[in-house]
Amino acid sequence: MLSTNKPYTFASVMELPTALFIIDMQNDFVHEDGAFAKGGYSVEDYHLAVPVIDHLRGVANHAGIPVWMIGMSHNEANDGDDAWVQRRRASNHPDTCRTGTWGSEFYEPLTPGEEHTVFWKHRYSAFVGTDLHERLQQQSIQTLIFTGINTNTCVESTVRDAHLLGYHVIVIRDATACAYKDAYEPSLNNIERHFGFVTTSDKFIKLLEEN
Repeated sequence: MLSTNKPYTFASVMELPTALFIIDMQNDFVHEDGAFAKGGYSVEDYHLAVPVIDHLRGVANHAGIPVWMIGMSHNEANDGDDAWVQRRRASNHPDTCRTGTWGSEFYEPLTPGEEHTVFWKHRYSAFVGTDLHERLQQQSIQTLIFTGINTNTCVESTVRDAHLLGYHVIVIRDATACAYKDAYEPSLNNIERHFGFVTTSDKFIKLLEEN
């Protein structure tokens, strides 16, 4: 727990047990042959984030920060037939990340290693309908570093729930991206105003090196 005598800063929350989240960097979202690209979405900004995320993952490995590869996994057992599914059908959302398919696999430059924790979700937030909170508590994690896609949906939804559950939040702005360019900055602004810290990969790495 953060001492009440310390100022609440990016640096101070990084002194606590920390994990790096890499969210939804999967073939259906990122690959040129994935469902998103075939559905007409640009994946260019996703590709720009890949080397940044890969570098951060290496830095985290070296620093002993646990890395969680979090992916979307849809199947008949978790689809349901509520507003989540009905809205996606009505908006012709691409059918993405069906469990066990190539599209659900992590994009090759970011394939998980044996040292990484792979965790599957089935809604925007990784906390909804999963045991993520319990597993993080078992590891005494208090601060979460966020990378991945989409900034305004799966990243922000998980950020919101993390903050409300008591986790300190840090989002690496150049390690996240949006399908809709007009949603990127507003999402980061909203996170910074209400839920956590937003910083760059360079500043994050510099802080780790200083400590």
